[in-house]
Amino acid sequence: MDEHDYVYQLRPLIAPGLIFLIFYPLVMGSIHVYSKLPSLELSVLIGIYIISGLGIVAIWVIGKSKHVRIKDQQIVFSSLLGKHILEPKDIRRVAFYFDGKGQEIAQIRANDMFYYVSEFYFPFPELMSDLENFIRQYDLRSNIESYAGLNK
Repeated sequence: MDEHDYVYQLRPLIAPGLIFLIFYPLVMGSIHVYSKLPSLELSVLIGIYIISGLGIVAIWVIGKSKHVRIKDQQIVFSSLLGKHILEPKDIRRVAFYFDGKGQEIAQIRANDMFYYVSEFYFPFPELMSDLENFIRQYDLRSNIESYAGLNK
């Protein structure tokens, strides 16, 4: 199995944040012009805007660094927050399911930690295919047969 690198897509996370950063000053500015907010309230609203902006930048930086790599005998999750290497002996179970929004998710349980692979990773179909091949190759415990509809 060759090594593939799957990156985290930021558009679903960052687009709402950018819309907030654009519209918040416009809405707050128009409210301030029409109702003359006291300076304390205006300072609090500006503080909220700055903290939100810094939070969005932090999410972008951390999200931009998130990668999943499937190597010959390892699944490697990496980001600025650290690197987690999973070998077949570490993986207790892999569960595939759909969340409430209909998004496909793979949950990997290794020891007492859970790792999630979702449609935010690109290219997701190839990632799921590589993950399924990894599960079959190392005979890992999973619900892949019932998930894929292979059980009759």
